[in-house]
Amino acid sequence: MSGERRIVVVGGGGGALGRAVVARLLGDGWPVVVAARHLPDPEIPGALFAPCDLGDPAAVGALAERVRAEGEWAGVVNCSGGYAGDLGHRVSEDDRAARLELNLLGPWRLAAAGAQAMEEQGGGGRIVNVLGRAAVEVAAGQAVYQVAKAALLRLTEVMAAELREAGITVNAVLPSVMDTPANRRAMPDADHSRWVPVDRVAAAVAWLLSPDSDQVSGAAVPVYGRA
Repeated sequence: MSGERRIVVVGGGGGALGRAVVARLLGDGWPVVVAARHLPDPEIPGALFAPCDLGDPAAVGALAERVRAEGEWAGVVNCSGGYAGDLGHRVSEDDRAARLELNLLGPWRLAAAGAQAMEEQGGGGRIVNVLGRAAVEVAAGQAVYQVAKAALLRLTEVMAAELREAGITVNAVLPSVMDTPANRRAMPDADHSRWVPVDRVAAAVAWLLSPDSDQVSGAAVPVYGRA
């Protein structure tokens, strides 16, 4: 291994979960690059912001070059995504395309960019995709979201198999309802004490990035709390 800085790239690092992940990784001593379309508000002290729309392949390519100029890719964490309800037989073409882009194709591009960079560096590294319980449980009224999360889980398993010989692990974290400001606004009457704190999800991500998890790949780690 070279003496270059080993960097973790966090996609969607400006949201509630992303900020918790970035804070945990910085606390663990990782150099962190936040890949997001907009500068987090407030900014995250200690993290390097790299403007990137994961829906734009050219922007993801530019991100890869920028990270490489800063050091080596040590890990990727995909926190990007967003929930929206719909019916599988009623969703519009535009909504279907936009939601698949946000929850599947964008994270896929970032994971692929990281994997390619890690291979070029000689192997070794970690990829963690944050999905949700929707990847493994069926509920009506969220068709595109569930299809995207289920597909990203299968992609996690496939990439784990493909990258095993390169020493690159690929895993997923599946939180249930997370205790975020947005979820509290959307569900003000719910029992928020049953929800999963974002720092506990971040702790699961941090473990999957650590040397202690080097024998774990292709896993889907449930972080359900009591929700």
